[in-house]
Amino acid sequence: MASSHSDAPQSASASSDLKLIGEQLHSARLDLNLSVQALADASGISAGMISQIERGLANPSINTISKLASALHLQLGIFFEPRPQADQEIVVRKQQRRRIGIPDPNFVYELLVPDLSRTLEFVWVESAPGSSTENSPFQHEGEECGLVLQGTLEVHLGDDVFILEAGDSIIFDSRRPHWYRNIGTERVLSVWAITPPTF
Repeated sequence: MASSHSDAPQSASASSDLKLIGEQLHSARLDLNLSVQALADASGISAGMISQIERGLANPSINTISKLASALHLQLGIFFEPRPQADQEIVVRKQQRRRIGIPDPNFVYELLVPDLSRTLEFVWVESAPGSSTENSPFQHEGEECGLVLQGTLEVHLGDDVFILEAGDSIIFDSRRPHWYRNIGTERVLSVWAITPPTF
């Protein structure tokens, strides 16, 4: 599931996250001796957007960062500051979940495994009523499954549409374009497992 772009004013924490992503993107690009235009050509993200991200001025979606990471041959997780897990190698407490992505009132993505070095990605996802990832559908290698714990989630899988209520689950080939919409009146809570990891 992907986060949408937000033009809302950023909090101090969000601004710090944006700055971190920008600095790491800039460093990774220079390490490969790539110009902004070369990275734009390789990723499909405009040079202007890349420049804004590097300067901490843009709030990119996870899908945008994923395309940049792929072009740089990096894991998506490298763009996000790790949370120390020295004494938590196999257990993740609720209050210790690592937040993935830029803070957005419409979406919450939290890692349910200690780190990003696993063969399985396990994520807690929250989406606000009316929120949608239609503008940034995912399509990647692997397989994923999701379980809705609360609310009503509309899952678009290629030309197929599925309505999931609390307790319903779905599994599919991630190579098919997929996106999601919260069509209910309450926040959707769900958990997702993806292999191999996309982050």
